[in-house]
Amino acid sequence: MNLPKEFTDYTRQLMGKELYATFEKGMMEEPPVSIRINPFKTDINNINIPLKDEDIEWCEYGMYLNKRPNFTFDPLLHAGLYYVQEASSMFVYHVLKQVVKSPVLMLDLCAAPGGKTTCAMSALPKGSKMFSNEPIRQRSQILSENIQKFGITDICVTNNYAKDYNKSKLIFDVILTDVPCSGEGMFRKDEGAINEWSTNNVQICQRLQREIVSDIWDNLKPGGILIYSTCTFNAHEDEENVTWIAENLGADFISIDTKKEWNITGSLIDNNPVYRFIPGKTRGEGIFMAVLRKHGDDNDKMSTSSIDAKTLKPLNILYNGVKPDTIKGKQAIPDHSKAMSTTQDIDEYPEVEIDYKNAIAYLRKEAITLGENSPKGIVLLTYKKHPIGFAKNIGNRANNLYPQEWRIKSSHIPEENTTIIE
Repeated sequence: MNLPKEFTDYTRQLMGKELYATFEKGMMEEPPVSIRINPFKTDINNINIPLKDEDIEWCEYGMYLNKRPNFTFDPLLHAGLYYVQEASSMFVYHVLKQVVKSPVLMLDLCAAPGGKTTCAMSALPKGSKMFSNEPIRQRSQILSENIQKFGITDICVTNNYAKDYNKSKLIFDVILTDVPCSGEGMFRKDEGAINEWSTNNVQICQRLQREIVSDIWDNLKPGGILIYSTCTFNAHEDEENVTWIAENLGADFISIDTKKEWNITGSLIDNNPVYRFIPGKTRGEGIFMAVLRKHGDDNDKMSTSSIDAKTLKPLNILYNGVKPDTIKGKQAIPDHSKAMSTTQDIDEYPEVEIDYKNAIAYLRKEAITLGENSPKGIVLLTYKKHPIGFAKNIGNRANNLYPQEWRIKSSHIPEENTTIIE
């Protein structure tokens, strides 16, 4: 791995000789593979994961795998039973379990592709509501897809900038800002991140990150919690920024209890409680996280009843619960989000269990043929008893109702069934 000299010189000085040597060795190793089980769709205590290596201790639903399978060709991934997520990013679960004890209104401001949103929702108390936002249009579509597959209707997906949220006047108990960064933590997985890195880009990112947090600050209630994170190593975007937030916007650091054996690194420039995941030392990718509480009295309790149509008007909403049926002639065609939902009653649709070959064909948006005894009309297709979507069975074939934009685009034919969960 050919890292820029400016990066290595600065990082060696920042980390010190011993930690940098550990980091340098870690960067030459293969990144660990990890997944997180969706607790709303399956019971982690009653499933078998053949590829499981060990648990991720800071997230009860996370685990490392002993190799990387071809996740694309596992129908249960598309059914939302689990999410492929880098282990360090799951630390947000541990944070929320410590700092949130009652239902909250939370915003994940820079949320695509959806890993931290779904991880956070697994940690929040029942009755919480989440806004999951992504300002970049193309990335917001991927976010919406992953949130719908997750199946929880208490998540609203938006495609907006922070200033749009100012106009909405929504006030949040918790805001997660996983801000755009110089991407140093992606060097091990993405050579493009190395090519795009520069000291100038670090400076640009530092300014942008401060702007983003400043823009959303008024939407965090007094006494509310800000979780700030990046996937980069330098202190300019990490320690220096959270200190700037605390001093200029008005906040206090919150200390999070951790275990020594997790090998999480603290601040590299001061004594503020922050949490660094450094490859080679911690089993995961490079993540920085800090938790701050906004100055002011926390007198107001969260109330989702105040979220009305007028409040939401400034926001570009992509998903806010199960979408209504589409009427075609005399036929009501259910939206795919209904099949994915964990709260929607789908007993009105007869279930048809399909095998692996047909499941992959369905997810490719190809024509499929159901058994001759299958009921006619709209049916709910299941794989291993888990819903994967709707089809309209007309006898000699079934019209595929899987979303065109979600289809598996690869023409590769798997040699064997991809099985992650049994």
